[in-house]
Amino acid sequence: MNILAINIIPVTKARAKLGDLAKKVAGKNYVVLTKGGKPEAALVDIDYLTELEKEVERIYQKTFIDPRLLPLTREFSNQEIKAWLKEDQL
Repeated sequence: MNILAINIIPVTKARAKLGDLAKKVAGKNYVVLTKGGKPEAALVDIDYLTELEKEVERIYQKTFIDPRLLPLTREFSNQEIKAWLKEDQL
């Protein structure tokens, strides 16, 4: 995660400027809200969020394993993994 310090703000301060902060988020620019000095939430551009959700769904569809099948799984060879990585680049 690549976050600039300027994009990190405590929730208590964000309340007063929520409208301005919402205008700041665009594309991959987002604001991290902290509580007690720890990341709590983020304000993100809705189009960027939609893009992230689609990417997660695409990856999930390729990697989901039914937990009941775990005893039947095996380790994959480096050759198989390289082939999959090559496929993902297409």
